[in-house]
Amino acid sequence: MLKLIDGIVELYKKVASSVPPDVEKAIAGAAEAQPADSAGRVTLSALIDKMRAARAAKTPVCRDAGIPVFWIKIPRGLSQKEIAQIVTEGTIAADKKIGFHPPDVIDSLMNGAADNPGYPIIYFEESEGTSLVIDLLLNGADCENAGRLFMLSEDGLTAAGGIQQRGFDAIAGCIEQTVAGVGGKICLPLIAAVGVASTREQATAVSKRQLMRKLNSVNPVELDGNFEAQVLTKINGAVTNQGLRTAIIGVNMASAPLHPESLFVDVSISCWALRRGRLIWS
Repeated sequence: MLKLIDGIVELYKKVASSVPPDVEKAIAGAAEAQPADSAGRVTLSALIDKMRAARAAKTPVCRDAGIPVFWIKIPRGLSQKEIAQIVTEGTIAADKKIGFHPPDVIDSLMNGAADNPGYPIIYFEESEGTSLVIDLLLNGADCENAGRLFMLSEDGLTAAGGIQQRGFDAIAGCIEQTVAGVGGKICLPLIAAVGVASTREQATAVSKRQLMRKLNSVNPVELDGNFEAQVLTKINGAVTNQGLRTAIIGVNMASAPLHPESLFVDVSISCWALRRGRLIWS
């Protein structure tokens, strides 16, 4: 298991320096959608050059990595406590080696972790397989601050455990409000991940997990998939204050079982530098 620390460091190297292919493809498509020689096309083309340069040099795309979040599928019989300790040690080693946090942020996180373990954030799920499947998300603090949690209390938003059209309209309003609130605080284009549930914490957990879903993946729930496409088109209907015709390049949504009298919507935001990746350890 000691070599797993090296694997964690390598995972951080890859994730910190490499925007996933599906995200890069979406940004390239957004650049093509801008008028030729426009400021928007120049901006997006510069982002593509930046991410390719970072990948080639294996340097962080952005030094704002927020608090790393792991989702780990762990085979039966392995110790969650031991794996968590290895992941934590790998995180500390990677940050020192790669520098995806400024020194003052490292000091703050490490000082807090000494008395109150919780860095990085790790979610475990027991697996029937024989390999550790480790997913890592680096989402900057500015992006975390841009996310919003909404409570929808109107009647008729759900029925028989499903979301009604009025409910979809209300959720769309939550996404639009969140994206509009970003202003010039975060570099566009954005990715919006949406979680719908009957408790606050579940909505937030579902939402954050959706940032790990590929932008070109098909939503297994047809109604949710249609909704994602409609919201994407609607929000991108106007030129943004950063001169782009594309404010967002992805909307990923999922919902948990719904109570008819309790509906929470959490919108997680990522800038174009959506850094995520996977390590499979046998």
